[in-house]
Amino acid sequence: MNRIIAALSLTLLSAGAHADLIFEHDGHTYKLIESAATWEQANNVAEKMTLGGHSGYLARIDSAAENRAIFDIVSGRLSSEQRDATTPNDGSGTAFIWLGGSDAASEGDWRWLNNGDPFWLGDFNGSSVGGRYHNWGVQPDDATGSEDALAMGLGDWPEPFYDLGAAGQWNDLDPGNALMYVIEFDTAVEPKQMNLDEPLNRSTQAGVGMIRGWVVSEEPVERIEVHLNGEYAFNIPYGDPRPDVGAKFPDSEAAATSGFSVPYRFSALPAGEHTLDVVVVDRFGNRTERSSSFEVVRFQKGYIGTADTPNMDWSYASALGKSITVRGVSIGGVSYDIELQWQTRSQKFEIVKIDRTRPE
Repeated sequence: MNRIIAALSLTLLSAGAHADLIFEHDGHTYKLIESAATWEQANNVAEKMTLGGHSGYLARIDSAAENRAIFDIVSGRLSSEQRDATTPNDGSGTAFIWLGGSDAASEGDWRWLNNGDPFWLGDFNGSSVGGRYHNWGVQPDDATGSEDALAMGLGDWPEPFYDLGAAGQWNDLDPGNALMYVIEFDTAVEPKQMNLDEPLNRSTQAGVGMIRGWVVSEEPVERIEVHLNGEYAFNIPYGDPRPDVGAKFPDSEAAATSGFSVPYRFSALPAGEHTLDVVVVDRFGNRTERSSSFEVVRFQKGYIGTADTPNMDWSYASALGKSITVRGVSIGGVSYDIELQWQTRSQKFEIVKIDRTRPE
């Protein structure tokens, strides 16, 4: 999995163009959900998510470094349109994201949802509980009488004076507002083990071949995508028997059925260079990919049917090293010189070169 090391020891994990953002900080994993929801809805989604056996919860912030890490990554991710979509209806005029704090049970008694720890008592004149971290603006103020949910501001507020809070600070908001939110997990994302067996990088493909490999993932695999020349093509089924992979990863129950494979007619592609990317997406949204570049060699027709069975009545062959060249093969009224080469991977001779010599 590709990683970009950012400020404050933050690790950003690669995600698809339309996937929610996934990142790490200090051994914890975070997922920004970019679909706006009420605070209660967000909490319900968080509680149903798991990562490596750990249940999710709306983010809890225990240090200035963690607060800065979440703010930097989230604020750098969202477009102006997305910021508009996560702006509450309270006149603040700036975007917010939900965090996992609430004083709904008792006004002024602010607690983290993941385990009920109190962290603040009172309004903006209150005090920290047990020395726990806090980052309020001139908040909480319960301005509307029902501001019982914790949120982080992504800009200064409110317009036009911006004197109640600065970007990255906290505010108490009405939980009925629809905002984006961050889910936290008490574990780091485990990287997948993955291999693309076929097609090999820099290989030559002709006719029908295989796209196959294996992936061992702690999180269940949701889908495996095939992209050809940068464009999505199709999905591959997952779960083929792979006793060799099971032996390699004896501690993983899923390793013995970690294979994926599908036959593919490479001759349907134009002759020349192509790229193939296999992208594995797990239930949590993490994406891991392997790529291969290959050359397609093909006959004039993409599919050789029984009516065009190669005729070698007037052909002859020569051999050199691990290659065999057959000259003058007639297929569908066209003459070809065909080079075959021994491939250890497949344990057979495969076509690696096709030269059209002359039409008959």
